[in-house]
Amino acid sequence: MTDISRGERLSFRLSRLYRRAVAHLPELGVGGALTVGGTLLILQEELIKQLIGGWPAWLLIVLVVLVPIAAGSLTYLIRRRHREPPPRPAMGAMPFPDRIDGFTGRDAELQRIKDEALEHGVVVVHGGIGMGTSTLAIQAAWELAGEARKQRYADLRGPDRDRPETPLSVAQRVLRTLNRPPGAIQEPQDATAQVIEALTGTGHVLLLDNVSSWSQVDWLPTRVPGAHVVLAGTLTDAPPQHVEPIHLGPLAPEAGQALLARHIGPARVARDPKALELLVDVCLGSPLEIVRVGRWLARNPGVSLQSLVDDLRGQPVADTLDFVVNLSVKQLRPTAKQLFVLLAGLPIAEVDHQAAAALLGVPSATDAIGELADLGLVENVRMTRVRVSSAFRGGGAGDSPREIAAWRRLVEHFAGQAGSYAGRLPAEEARTWFAMEDRVLLQVLARRAPAPGTGRALARIADALESWFRLEQRHEDRLRAAAELGRAAEALGDEQVQATAELRQCAILLTSGDPREARRHFNHAAALRVRVESWPADLHLAHAAILLSGGDEFPAVESALVRYGQALAGGDVLGQAVRLANVAALLMRRGQTLDHDGRGPEARRLHTNARVVLFQALDLARRAGDAGAEAHTRELLALVHHYLGQSHDAGLHLDEAERLYTGAADEIGRARCLVHLAGIMLEDPGHAPDAVVALLEEAESRLPPAGVSTALVHLHLARLRRERAAEHQEAGLAALSPWDGIAEPKQVSELRSLLLAL
Repeated sequence: MTDISRGERLSFRLSRLYRRAVAHLPELGVGGALTVGGTLLILQEELIKQLIGGWPAWLLIVLVVLVPIAAGSLTYLIRRRHREPPPRPAMGAMPFPDRIDGFTGRDAELQRIKDEALEHGVVVVHGGIGMGTSTLAIQAAWELAGEARKQRYADLRGPDRDRPETPLSVAQRVLRTLNRPPGAIQEPQDATAQVIEALTGTGHVLLLDNVSSWSQVDWLPTRVPGAHVVLAGTLTDAPPQHVEPIHLGPLAPEAGQALLARHIGPARVARDPKALELLVDVCLGSPLEIVRVGRWLARNPGVSLQSLVDDLRGQPVADTLDFVVNLSVKQLRPTAKQLFVLLAGLPIAEVDHQAAAALLGVPSATDAIGELADLGLVENVRMTRVRVSSAFRGGGAGDSPREIAAWRRLVEHFAGQAGSYAGRLPAEEARTWFAMEDRVLLQVLARRAPAPGTGRALARIADALESWFRLEQRHEDRLRAAAELGRAAEALGDEQVQATAELRQCAILLTSGDPREARRHFNHAAALRVRVESWPADLHLAHAAILLSGGDEFPAVESALVRYGQALAGGDVLGQAVRLANVAALLMRRGQTLDHDGRGPEARRLHTNARVVLFQALDLARRAGDAGAEAHTRELLALVHHYLGQSHDAGLHLDEAERLYTGAADEIGRARCLVHLAGIMLEDPGHAPDAVVALLEEAESRLPPAGVSTALVHLHLARLRRERAAEHQEAGLAALSPWDGIAEPKQVSELRSLLLAL
């Protein structure tokens, strides 16, 4: 049985006993505490009498003065140690991998990569696992751009060992590597132009490492003038005909022998050169296996090469490569062996060093990781991250008490880290941490059978991911995180967390223009909160949004907003700003339904009232310091000024809203502003059609496929580009399809009629 050391185990148990004892102190009550305290004082008094019976008076005086000072100082130090959080690790930009020392056996392939990169700009290095594709690509990148400021690196190995990163996820990772906002794209192809713009003429080299399929990167430009793009990995599908990958096969025998000799030293090679050749043959020319054998031999200087060859000859052919691995595992110390077992069974492919320590329940796992890395059982990747080599991966987390306890510690660790960094967003160090860990956190949420007692920790992880994905405007990832939280909460029987997850999905789907699915999730959340009086504020707000998106039941919406205001915590300035903005939106919607263009006398009164409310909301949003709320309020102010015929003020508010949305990387909000601007321009008889079309096309690429704004874009484009009217009519009606068969507001009905009349 593998286990940690006795000393570590004793330390854990004492710590746990202390925590349990402290946790039970409140159960004593005041009387019990006084009784225990009095008993201790009596015992202390008797003990002191026995101790100081023969001490001189001057020594007692000194002790009376010094003991309280020493006790106070010690208490202060202990409390400070426990109350102050440990210093957080500084997060910097992900560095380019170091240059490879002692590069062996790939000189011809290295020269070909450099030639291809200089001639075509984009080059693909393909090879089987363990053939050294990453090593060769890194070496080539260093020779193409020897300065660190000209190097850009992205490792595309995702945390899910069963599913590779999606093309959209890869595109987002590449944009982040190039210091571009990843939330600015809806499809991978949207990133192509940004890659060209970021790299052209810079002399930079972009290395995308561990590419698993061509479909992940087929959106990349075929050439970037004045820059180089190197792709390395084991491709599972064939690239197009115009791409000729550089294939890496097994190392030549001489190169393999040189690589093995570097690890074991010339003296051992000289004693048995024939055995050296046989060992390289057993490794089938794989640099990974040669290095693994060399490291084991280096740790066992008393083992002759010939004796290892004799042992390998006695193994079945299929087991020869596993033989040295098994020898390595047997030599591991207990802590390293336990970590290896836990890492191999994780449903996530890699963790950082702190998470590895959390798995074991120890302060640091550096020594254990170093021991595993020395034997080639794990890889240190992406700075301080560790990944079990592919040959040793298990099928998923086990269900033994030891493994469940380890997984629970890991979830608690990630919950603490995620909550801490989420509280510091949008600081750069928090962005860097989430950029490395967000996929890992999603995998933690997605574990098929969540461990008992992890519901609250999973909720904290999901809350942090919601903050991060909202900042990056990655709505698909927001929806996935909320869905995984809901599934886990349902499995754990935590209805409160499940209701939160359902409500979050409702809000996200409303943003993406799908009221039917949003209502379904809202109904689930409401069912878990049977009494309306027990609903949290967000549930009332979602209810108002659902009612507003599904019809013009203004009294019901108003009632929901009143309940939302009542449920807000005292002093919630941002919540009050959101409430007022929604009240104003309700007034504006009422005004729009009174006559055809929403500009009659009664409509004007409602719009005037809405403007007053919006200025109040704007003041609160500024006080709360929330750029998103301020941007939305500015957007509504632009609309209400437009309805009141005050085009100059409408333009000012629209410009400010677009600026705020751009700063927050909210592409959907910015696209709505472009649609509003196009609508204002269309009402000007002297408008330039080409300029309006350009605005609408830019907005279309940033809007979700469904929703009122998307339908409005296609309506305008159909009128401006008559030759493609049928195409835009179809797309506009498809954008309104979420309302098919359900109640819809008047503006949706009017849009549908206008599209059908084209």
